[in-house]
Amino acid sequence: MSRELTRLRGNRGYCRRIERLGEGLALARKIDRKLVLDFLAMFVLLSFLLACGTAAAFRRAEESLLFLVNANIMPIGYEENGAAKGVVVDIAQALGKKIGRPVEIAAMDWTEAQRKVQAGEADALLQINRTDAREGFLAFSVPLLPSEFVIIRRLEEIGIQREIDLEGKRVGVEAGGYAYDLIGQNERIERVLVQDTLQGLELVQAKELDAFVVDRWVGEYVLAQNRIAGLHIAREPLDTTFSHIAVGKGNDELLGQINSALQKMGSDGTLTKILNDWRGKNVIYITQESMVKIILLAVIAMLLIVLSGALFFVVKLKKLNRALEQKVAERTQELGQVNERLQIANAELKEQSVLDQLTQIPNRRGFDSLFREAWKTARKTQKPLALIILDIDNFKSINDSFGHLMGDQCLKELAQLLQNAARHLDAQAARLSGDEFACIFPGATEDQAIQAAESIRARLEKLVIDHEGIQAKISASFGAASLVPSEAMARKRLFRLADQALYKAKECGRNTVVGAEAVGRNRWN
Repeated sequence: MSRELTRLRGNRGYCRRIERLGEGLALARKIDRKLVLDFLAMFVLLSFLLACGTAAAFRRAEESLLFLVNANIMPIGYEENGAAKGVVVDIAQALGKKIGRPVEIAAMDWTEAQRKVQAGEADALLQINRTDAREGFLAFSVPLLPSEFVIIRRLEEIGIQREIDLEGKRVGVEAGGYAYDLIGQNERIERVLVQDTLQGLELVQAKELDAFVVDRWVGEYVLAQNRIAGLHIAREPLDTTFSHIAVGKGNDELLGQINSALQKMGSDGTLTKILNDWRGKNVIYITQESMVKIILLAVIAMLLIVLSGALFFVVKLKKLNRALEQKVAERTQELGQVNERLQIANAELKEQSVLDQLTQIPNRRGFDSLFREAWKTARKTQKPLALIILDIDNFKSINDSFGHLMGDQCLKELAQLLQNAARHLDAQAARLSGDEFACIFPGATEDQAIQAAESIRARLEKLVIDHEGIQAKISASFGAASLVPSEAMARKRLFRLADQALYKAKECGRNTVVGAEAVGRNRWN
């Protein structure tokens, strides 16, 4: 009985150990299952995040960029058959490959293009020059292309060479372009907006503009492509700068990509290749003035060749020498005819250089010459010399109200009236600048000059100017002065007296005549 109890008790302990072991195994299975499930969940989550990041990266890489270029700057940028073409278009396409993103390029109105980039509707502007105004809403890349902005004028306007020569002139510029801001810094230059380079050059050729300011490369290309004659490109540029690619302010990531790509294109020769390809297509514009020089040099070179050949063969063959001498004589005769034609052309150019093209009376240069000769004669004969200076009252309001063509008609009518009056008084009329004119009266006293000015003023007051059915009336203020020149006296003294009298006339209400005596001569002594 005791053995049986002992055996049973042992069996119960064994069973408890077996139960504990089973519970441990079940717990281990639960722990292993949880670890596997946690590991699988983490793997799925990491795979999802990696896939999302890769997709986003691919989307960024495939997202295209929109670059805009001015449609009116051949060959740098233009539109042909609905597609953008030009030097900077090729550069932008190569740039897109460098940064690994597709680039769309559109050629359009330049003012609208700048607005789109500012509004975030496009990514970048191609071939844009840096200005203070643009710095406010654009960020600029490293330099792209050099730009020379030059004056293009008619051949006969030889007095227009620099910015100071544009003062008082009508100068064409493209809306939204760099030239608009460049000459806009000088308030004495009248800016006229044109649609494109071709229109600006045609208006200069038609004498509706005095000059046009544009990038030299663009101007030369359009002149040559359209065979526009009679225009001249000033040798010295108004400004030399560099163009850039510009993005909207704050788009630093894209700007960094563009700068990096441009530097790579510069170092690996991509930029050089594109520029060389386009330079091969460029056309050099030769003016008529340069052509005359080329022809003259060619004739001289030919004569030198003929003369050298004659000297070489003179000893050997008399017959050949006679033939060569005959050729030399013929060429010499031709050269004389060419020289004669050149002298006639130079005389015509000289005459044109002192004649105002709008009013057909002497311009400021012509006035200076006439005034110098009249002063010299008066000093020699010790007779008085009178000068009247006048300008149109409120001339700007006439241009603003009726347009510049009516303003030009007013200037022509006034010039004709002055010319007629001067012819009867043995005087000489001239246009100084803008709406300012002068009359030189040899032998006249100040009282006689005042009477003459009053007569002109009264006629002008009654004059009705008609242009294409539109009528207008104008008046003018006059300043008169007279003196007898002495050896120690300068011409500018008489000019200052008349000019001061003119300002006094304006202070007195305009449309009046004032003599220097009324102002006081001691002011200039």
